[in-house]
Amino acid sequence: MTAKTAVLAAALLALTSPALAVEGNLSPYLKGLPGFMAGYVPPQEGVYLSDIYYYYSGSAGAEVRDGKVEFNVDVTLNADLLEAIYVTDWHPLGGTYAFGGAVGYVWAGLDASVTGPLGTISISPSTAGIGDSLILPALIGWHSGNFHWSTALFVYAPTGPYHSGGLNVGKNIWGFMPQFALTWFDPKSGWDVSGALTYVTMTTNDATQYESGDILHFDWGVGLHFGPGEAWEAGVVGNVVQQIGADRGAGAQLGPNKAQSLGIGPAVSYSAAIGHMPLSFGVKWEHDFDAHNTFEGDMVNATLTIGL
Repeated sequence: MTAKTAVLAAALLALTSPALAVEGNLSPYLKGLPGFMAGYVPPQEGVYLSDIYYYYSGSAGAEVRDGKVEFNVDVTLNADLLEAIYVTDWHPLGGTYAFGGAVGYVWAGLDASVTGPLGTISISPSTAGIGDSLILPALIGWHSGNFHWSTALFVYAPTGPYHSGGLNVGKNIWGFMPQFALTWFDPKSGWDVSGALTYVTMTTNDATQYESGDILHFDWGVGLHFGPGEAWEAGVVGNVVQQIGADRGAGAQLGPNKAQSLGIGPAVSYSAAIGHMPLSFGVKWEHDFDAHNTFEGDMVNATLTIGL
């Protein structure tokens, strides 16, 4: 992802996911979004609009969803996410202040086995709708030579519908996610080394009395800018997920159920301009090659961004 769009991808940390560890085996943080130029906040004042397509398909041996244990679970998530970030001309602590938010439309489905009084049955629910939202009250970025870094606070808001007894696009929780991101970019060689560390803490789902443990996410990217004007960037991206707090509450029927996963894959981005408006496009694929107590699968993300 290019420097022009890094703030947008970094800002869209946690939008919608099916209420599928943490409850449902999926963190409200959508892993794999930060990558190239993750710590770079554009110093130019303006509005940055982004349309982000996010796809995830994975499998898990068991999960707790809607207060019930499900086995041999396959999940598919498709989301089209719309985001707006305003980079201001305010410079607190010598940095550049920005704020914004995002919301998306989600399609989700799963296949699983459930054991009950009548034995084991197979289920294949699906759903679609406007999902939960992300509020970005504060994002501040700094620049010093080849180093660019930022701090941010993201608030996950339960705006998506949630109903007991079905598959939901909302998670029925609030989430609070502080982040620190850092980029080293050498314009002479074109190399970009970036990482974003995010801490995720969540409220209790009062419908199921499931309190998910806190999680650490680390997303990284190493890429090389090339081509005319170094408009292209290609390289490798990855993510690390480590749940550091135990799941608790009456709904946590699988016990502490701490999630771990590692993913890696290729990425490419391109930036240009339409008149004075910067335009960029990026696409990446990350494959989970190791996962415990969470889904193991594949993530594909494509982002189109324009600056006004």
